[in-house]
Amino acid sequence: MENKLAQVFQIDSEEWLATLPRYQQNRIKQLVDATNSYEEAAKQWLNAMPENTFPLGAEQTKNVFIEKVRDEIEKFLSGNEKYANEQQQLISSSEVLQKKIVSSVSAAIAPAIGIAAVYVMPVIVLELMTMSKIADRAIAIAEQSGNAVLSEADLASVQETQYLLSVPGMRESIREGLATPIDECDRELKW
Repeated sequence: MENKLAQVFQIDSEEWLATLPRYQQNRIKQLVDATNSYEEAAKQWLNAMPENTFPLGAEQTKNVFIEKVRDEIEKFLSGNEKYANEQQQLISSSEVLQKKIVSSVSAAIAPAIGIAAVYVMPVIVLELMTMSKIADRAIAIAEQSGNAVLSEADLASVQETQYLLSVPGMRESIREGLATPIDECDRELKW
């Protein structure tokens, strides 16, 4: 399933938004524009009043945590046995389409988080948009225990730290510098 889903993260945000009904697309765009963050937009959607989610009708539970949604999405995408049937249905189709992924994930995890699939769909889209954004800049690093995903900036930071710690005496010099009170530090560099 991983190979088949890898192509999903190569699309842009507009394609994810297009998977939602028009009324949800408009509201999600407003929330993203207002918050400038997919995560904040998702939190606001989950805490929305019924008038913001028209035509859903019934009042939804207000205390739905985004962490629970993320946890269930991760379980679904990582092959957790809990979602084996839904995963099999998804990968058995000839082509993995964004709309099918959004509806499959929404329908599968909605009961686990206690809300309607149609209500969680925008959050699924926002989370997948975030994953796509991260995947654009992520570098997978193979390790003995499995794979780690780092952004280019994080990888550069790790490499810089490795380099600095490979310089003889650097670790001790850093520790000494950290232990030095600020008023005892030089004001100008003597390089």
